[in-house]
Amino acid sequence: MALPEEFVVVRERARPLAPGERRERILEAVLPLLLEKGRDVTSRELAETAGIAEGTVFRAFGDKDSLLEAGLQKLLDPAPFREELRRIPHDLPLEDKVTAIVDGLRGRFREVFRIMQLFQVQGPPRRPPEAGEDWLEIVRELLEPDIHRLAVPVDTVAWYIRLVAFGASIEPFNHFRPFDSAELATVVVHGVSA
Repeated sequence: MALPEEFVVVRERARPLAPGERRERILEAVLPLLLEKGRDVTSRELAETAGIAEGTVFRAFGDKDSLLEAGLQKLLDPAPFREELRRIPHDLPLEDKVTAIVDGLRGRFREVFRIMQLFQVQGPPRRPPEAGEDWLEIVRELLEPDIHRLAVPVDTVAWYIRLVAFGASIEPFNHFRPFDSAELATVVVHGVSA
């Protein structure tokens, strides 16, 4: 007995992904694992996490090191951090804006330090050529309404903030006397003179 036509299930093969799209999907799937294990991850773990065969990983990336390098670059991508800076309200008081910037930078530096340690990166991470100083433009826009209160150019304030946040993010130097972001912002905004 033949089934009526409406009961026949036709399965179509999934559309094959373009190589770039396949690589991107694999990366998205394995990023949490890379954040957990860094260079200590195995090819098998990567494949299982992505829900694919090990051979597919190697066809997409060539070798494990290429996937790790692509993962490292994705994890160090500054775009999410810059979006975080863009969400700081422009109508906050100057001290609160600086606190939010310091806090965001400290979080970013701690994240980068952790990733570099996991991936055993020596020295500063490699910056892609297209990575400019977008964060500086965002800080300029944030501080523009308060320019009349600044004794130095906005860019100088931005670099002060970055320097203070960087120093405060290096844990071994700060465990004797940790500073919160608001305290550091006060130093940047008001200095230390009475």
